[in-house]
Amino acid sequence: MYKLAIFDFDGTLVDSVPGIVNVMTEVFHEYQIDKALFDKWSHAVGIPLPKQMEIVFPDRTADFHEELSTRYRQIYDVRVIDICPLFPGLHKMLSALSEAEVQMAIVTSKRRHLVEAVLEHHNLSSYFKMVLGAQDVQNHKPHPEAVHLTVQNLAIDLRDVVVVGDSTFDLDMATNAGVDAIGVTTGIHTHEILEASEPIHIAAGLHEVLPIILNGRAKQK
Repeated sequence: MYKLAIFDFDGTLVDSVPGIVNVMTEVFHEYQIDKALFDKWSHAVGIPLPKQMEIVFPDRTADFHEELSTRYRQIYDVRVIDICPLFPGLHKMLSALSEAEVQMAIVTSKRRHLVEAVLEHHNLSSYFKMVLGAQDVQNHKPHPEAVHLTVQNLAIDLRDVVVVGDSTFDLDMATNAGVDAIGVTTGIHTHEILEASEPIHIAAGLHEVLPIILNGRAKQK
């Protein structure tokens, strides 16, 4: 059994990807951005928003990247609770892990106060020992900094840690940190894309994640 489970947020604990896509669609439409760039953007979901803008618009200025990021946030922030419904089984999983004395943390590329607002709204805050957001690290996913900060703060051996996430950014972060990873196909990246990062398991949802955390590390066939 793992002693610490580090979860991504969007697409892993909450079904926020459709809402994220809707907001970005509004921004792209407002700025009359070529629809061909939308697919390029969607594959970058999972890293901080300004970095997404750099990837999608490498030839545009930093001011343009900031302008688009600001406009996205203006729309997104007022809808965050509605955009982030919980995945089925989340309460059950968190309760079971807590009863088993598995510590839990969140590492996300979202700004921390938005995550905390959603957790508070759903009475989930007490389950998580730490929440690390985009502003809490110098180096973002897939860099291992966030995992190392969490592990150091909670005094857990790397061998007892697992990262759960819906993107290769999460899984590669785990690999770079020297910990196990579980991919979930409930977010932005498909099973085939997640396979490339060689997680120890790929799960279809939280109902499959719970027994993996509780019962072992055997790599799936």
